[in-house]
Amino acid sequence: MIEEDVLDQDAVFRVGRVVSVDGRRVRVAVDKLKNGSHLLYRGGLVRNVAVASYVKIVKGFVELIAKVDGEVVEEDRGASSGYRRGVDPLSRQLDVSLVGYIEGGRFERGVREMPLLDNECFILTEDEFGLIHTFVSADDEPLEIGALAMEPTQPVSVGVNAIFASHVGIFGNTGSGKSYTLAKLYHELFKRYGAIETFRQRSQFVLIDFNGEYVNRADGSEEYATAVIAGDDVKQVYDLSTHDDGGDRLPLPRSAVHDPVFWTVLLDATEKTQAPFISRVLKSDYWDALLPDSAALLDVIGDLVARATKSNDATIDRQLPINFLEEIEECLGDDVDRQGLLSLIQEMRDKLQYFSRDHNFYWGPRWSAEEKWATADDWSDFIKGKVTAVQQDFSSVGDVDLVRFKLVLQYYRDVISGFANREYLGPMMKRMVERVPSIKRLVRVSDDAFTKVPLTVVSLRNVNLAMRKVIPMIVCKHLYDDKKRSDPHGQRYLNLIIDEAHNILSSESARESEAWRDYRLETFEEIVKEGRKFGVFLTIASQRPHDISETIVSQLHNYFLHRLVNNLDVHAIEKAVAYLDRVSFESLPILPTGTCILSGVSAQVPVVVRIGQLPPESAPNSRTMSVTTEWLTPLIEDSDGDEPPDEPDLSDADWPSGPQF
Repeated sequence: MIEEDVLDQDAVFRVGRVVSVDGRRVRVAVDKLKNGSHLLYRGGLVRNVAVASYVKIVKGFVELIAKVDGEVVEEDRGASSGYRRGVDPLSRQLDVSLVGYIEGGRFERGVREMPLLDNECFILTEDEFGLIHTFVSADDEPLEIGALAMEPTQPVSVGVNAIFASHVGIFGNTGSGKSYTLAKLYHELFKRYGAIETFRQRSQFVLIDFNGEYVNRADGSEEYATAVIAGDDVKQVYDLSTHDDGGDRLPLPRSAVHDPVFWTVLLDATEKTQAPFISRVLKSDYWDALLPDSAALLDVIGDLVARATKSNDATIDRQLPINFLEEIEECLGDDVDRQGLLSLIQEMRDKLQYFSRDHNFYWGPRWSAEEKWATADDWSDFIKGKVTAVQQDFSSVGDVDLVRFKLVLQYYRDVISGFANREYLGPMMKRMVERVPSIKRLVRVSDDAFTKVPLTVVSLRNVNLAMRKVIPMIVCKHLYDDKKRSDPHGQRYLNLIIDEAHNILSSESARESEAWRDYRLETFEEIVKEGRKFGVFLTIASQRPHDISETIVSQLHNYFLHRLVNNLDVHAIEKAVAYLDRVSFESLPILPTGTCILSGVSAQVPVVVRIGQLPPESAPNSRTMSVTTEWLTPLIEDSDGDEPPDEPDLSDADWPSGPQF
């Protein structure tokens, strides 16, 4: 009876025979009676072969699996020359490509054997179809993320090891659903492992969120999700802001804030002049030895002011001595009493004069009893005495201000001594004036753990453009270097998740120097190439894979590809992803919202997946507004008559306003 069932099934499921083999490209001639869209088998309908479906080629006891890439119609030269219909001499033929084989009840990707001419070709049974779409190995844990787009009854699960012990890329145009996919992936992970104590101790996920999509917003409105990805027991949020002092601050150890690399990144320092200057100052203990002794430090400052006013070098700006004291005063921070220094600066502004014809400084009004020229023998002692008479304490300067203080002192010391050219170092010092107030609003020096829960979200929604590029770089480099240094045996896990990755991984940014761009890309390229050895993995999501470094895109292990309509983006994926077939590439521009192609080491074959539904409170805050509804709804104002401060960020809305799943 069993043999009869097998014969019956083979008779129905057979679709043709192999007529051509050219490497992985195989052509199958379809039997005349199998040209319909469906077949009848035991009272049910079986879907016939079509483009993008799979077939089985039997070679003896070997079952080879191939994917249908296309089909053609050719003349059947073996047809009878007698009376026949016009369609009789036409033969339907399938172009298929080998993708793997079934052995021992498992599907294996790869080509082990090639078929022979006249080998029979069959439609896959339900069990065989399930084997191809079973991606989780026996020693891995399954994580269900959705279902096949063409077969909604076939769930798609990925292995935890296969996905999270790899570098992942999620790409798609705005509104295609990539933020939803990212949230779904990590929501399922934390739902499975978030309550396990060893997982909480040994894993760290840091999500760089440029648009505030993953920040919980418990404002009582149904418009926003209140537990994006995971709840507060698993997630910690740093909502940063450079607009005011009300934002959170990232805790970094003192060693990180005093690291020359930190300031090289922060100040966009050039490689050949500015970066060596920063490194020389911060690695030297000259100023550190003077800081506890305010009198000794004032003596050095007074000597520099005296030398600056004594010099008749025309290249020295006449405002340099006063600018020097003003920058020192700005470096002291808000918690230091600087009344004495302010009085000295005001006195210098009123009485320190410059005679441009002779390039000489003098003190006091001309032709008065106070008049004293820099050419006088006691000029140095006179000016230096003005500085050393100030009662100023430098011991309580904060760490960020302290680094700036040391850089300012060394910069003016080099300029006054003629060791440095202001044209080379001046631009960096101006950037420091602009960026130090911002970094003080974003970073605090503390030995506290960066996070005490598995997931940390760093929101940059309210951060200015300069810091939006710098902060992710500083955070990722600090965490990566600390992981390599403190965990050489790889006992802990670190995953860096960068949403809107084109903001910091672009290889063609015109707003920064080439040296800074190279340094930034080299850092992340090192993580994607070498991080696996140290237990560090990268997950990136982006609208523009073409803008991201080719090295980074090509080193990813798994890809979730949503709709991409730009030819450059599609071409970038085509060059980087070796697993995709022609049909999958051609479908990228027409993928519906919420559907993606899963490809990589976690999937035996590329599959089109409809991402599963998230609970409304866990979905990212990136929905597209319904203009027909919003335009007809009165504007809600707060108690002060102003618009609400937390409007949804629509710059990269990744989900439709229709049914959310």
